[in-house]
Amino acid sequence: MYKINPDSRPVLLAVAVGTGLVFLTSFALSFSALHDVAGWANVPFWLAGAVPVMLDVAMVVYSLSALVRRARGERAWFSWTLLGFFTLISLVGNAAHTAGIPEEYRPYVGMVVVALAPVAALAALENLAGLVVANPGARVVPVAEEDVEHSAVVQELRPAEAEELDLLAALASPHPQSKRTPENLATILRMSRRRARVRDIAEAVGMSPTLVKTALRDMAGVGLIKAA
Repeated sequence: MYKINPDSRPVLLAVAVGTGLVFLTSFALSFSALHDVAGWANVPFWLAGAVPVMLDVAMVVYSLSALVRRARGERAWFSWTLLGFFTLISLVGNAAHTAGIPEEYRPYVGMVVVALAPVAALAALENLAGLVVANPGARVVPVAEEDVEHSAVVQELRPAEAEELDLLAALASPHPQSKRTPENLATILRMSRRRARVRDIAEAVGMSPTLVKTALRDMAGVGLIKAA
C-alpha cells in the first residue's frame, strides 16, 4: 500500500500553496471590513486600504520574525507579543464591523484602530533592529577546558571527545547572531549530564527553556544523551 511521505516536496508544496490561499482569502475578507472601520475614523476612502494592510502585513512579519528568532536560538517573546497584539486589534475591528455596532460607537472603534499607525511603525523598526543588529551585550558562556577542548586541537582529543565536538558543531546554527553555538551546546550537554534543571541551563546560556529542550532533543537524536 502506497504511503505519503510527509517530508516529500509535493506535500510541502501543497502545504505552502494552501497556506498562501488561506492568507489571501482571509486578507480579502479582513480588508473589506477594516477598510470600512477606517472610514469610521474619517480616513479618506483612497487611504482607508492602508489600515488592513498595516495590520495584516504586520501579523505576517511578526510570525516570520518569531520563527527566525527561534531558529537562531534567541528568545522570541517580543515578536510573539506583537503578533498577538496586532491579531487582537484586527479581530476587534472585524468583529465590530460584522456585529454592526451602533453608529455612535463606531468613531471610537475606528479611532483606536487608526491611531495604531505610529505604534505599528515603531514596533516594526524595533523588531527589525533586533533581527539585523548584533547585540554587543549578548552573553555566551565559555566552556570549561576540562569538558570540551578548542576545535583547533580536535586531533589531540580522544576519539569519543572529537566525535562529540563534531556532532555539536553539526547541531549548531550557522547564523552569526544565533546563541545555538557549539560552545553553548557543549555547556547544555555538560550541565544536562550533571542533571541540571532546564531552567538553570537556559539561564546559563541565555536561551529560552523551550530552545534548550529543543537542543536536548536534537542531542538525543544523535546519541549524545539518552532520550527522556
